[in-house]
Amino acid sequence: MKTTKEKLLNAAIDEFSRYGLDGARIDRIAKRARINKAMIYYHFPGKEALYVSIIQELGQTIVDTILANIAKVQETGNPLIIIEAYANHISNLDRRYFMIIMRELAGGGKYIKNIIAPTIIEPMTHLIGNIFEAGKDKSINPGLHPQYTMISVAGAVIFYNLMRQILQGTSLHANYFSDNHVNEYIANLLSLMSYGIIKEDI
Repeated sequence: MKTTKEKLLNAAIDEFSRYGLDGARIDRIAKRARINKAMIYYHFPGKEALYVSIIQELGQTIVDTILANIAKVQETGNPLIIIEAYANHISNLDRRYFMIIMRELAGGGKYIKNIIAPTIIEPMTHLIGNIFEAGKDKSINPGLHPQYTMISVAGAVIFYNLMRQILQGTSLHANYFSDNHVNEYIANLLSLMSYGIIKEDI
């Protein structure tokens, strides 16, 4: 059975995914969660704090996923382990998060800049940089820029999953973006990262 806070957060995710931070209403969140509005203020000072909590939690799950696979990368020297874990994690997120991300980006990305950048992007950039440095003489192409590679991979996975939401009901979604195609996408991404596009003998 869900706790009051869990019901509240679930209702808030739904509200923010539909209306964004500016359009969200505490009254609707309370009604959707079937709790007294006062309970929201018991857990959070206000709407913005609730939104920030959701963004932080989303970010932390990404960090946790990456950190959980660092040891495997160090043991095997294979950085694709992190990429695969990250892609699987993002692709299995509650779809409402992607609506929140789209609305956040449309609003200028204030909370991505103030929360995601310092707590995820900066520390992960440093961590990925260390992995690249350690693997330069082993399995990693020394010509790759670690930060640009990280941004490229993260952006590709996020964009794919945003398209899964936007293109629902279209033939493109049926052919490339349905749940049945996620594993194919991740396998293709890993192949692209491993071998590139142009054959060496061309």
